[in-house]
Amino acid sequence: MNYVELIQRQAGLVFGNKEKADAWLSQPKTAFDGKTPTELAHSEAGYLLVKVVLERINQGYAC
Repeated sequence: MNYVELIQRQAGLVFGNKEKADAWLSQPKTAFDGKTPTELAHSEAGYLLVKVVLERINQGYAC
């Protein structure tokens, strides 16, 4: 499994369904300098950054 697949899987768990996860993953984020989470997840460093944000969202923090 590559980083994009891993982040898609985690986003699905956090948001509860694929449609919501895909919507979040495909929208540019200010926190990611205008890049989408999917764009960042192509590298290990980007994947780790997106993973941390998803973990924060899962814990109830708005991002």
